[in-house]
Amino acid sequence: MNWGSFAQAAIDVLSAVLIVRLAKWRLYSTYRVFCAFLLFGILSSGMEIIDFSVHKPQFDYRIIWVALTIASWVVGLCMVFWLLQAILASFPGIRSFSRKLLTITFVVVVAVSLLSIRLDVVVTGGTGYLSRRVDPVGRLVRVAFDLDRVISTVAVLVLLVILAFVLWFPVQMPRNLAVLSVGFVVYFAANTALLLTRGIWSRETIALVSNLTLFIITACYAYWTAFITPLGEKVTVRMGHAWQPKEQKQLIGQLEAMNAALLRAARR
Repeated sequence: MNWGSFAQAAIDVLSAVLIVRLAKWRLYSTYRVFCAFLLFGILSSGMEIIDFSVHKPQFDYRIIWVALTIASWVVGLCMVFWLLQAILASFPGIRSFSRKLLTITFVVVVAVSLLSIRLDVVVTGGTGYLSRRVDPVGRLVRVAFDLDRVISTVAVLVLLVILAFVLWFPVQMPRNLAVLSVGFVVYFAANTALLLTRGIWSRETIALVSNLTLFIITACYAYWTAFITPLGEKVTVRMGHAWQPKEQKQLIGQLEAMNAALLRAARR
């Protein structure tokens, strides 16, 4: 077993532990999207192991990779949307506006990415990876890989904006939610950094950095396992800047005013 396989096995074990704990603590319904995220990770890892160990020549393993990649987009985006919903639970107007804005952002970014791929084919005269001389599955893999980088980049940028928001404004949240938020920023940042820089390294360096990324992600799972507790659901925290009471009251007033204005606009 190499280091990458060891890290992946540790991630699967920690995922199972987290699911069992959340079910035991009766927090499964509260964190059902997170549990779905963990379960998908275990299932996708198992499918990859089965595919490589019982590989049939007549079936292209790349099709499984594309299917898992598309599914990971759905699960990852659901996780980002859920974090946004949970953090802004006390501000329904801001939450609704942010959800709509996030949906539009993802749709526009994916549409622009597909258009840029199409333009690349026109400019290069179809000599690139979308050329007809490249097999259809190979083209599909490359498009999926490009979109994976785009979607991961948008996801991490959205999470950074959410984190900046809660660091600046005195937003209260359960400690467990704060732990999840910090962990996911690191998780998506590590994954996105690998995807964005993969093309500039040699194969040996890619393997090394991929293993390093897996260990960083493993650390995120270990962090969640250590700090998500039943007490963490009852204890509320404010992340970020320690405002003075007067300044804190002003910022909360601004948030409430913004929330009320967005609710009024939504009713029109």
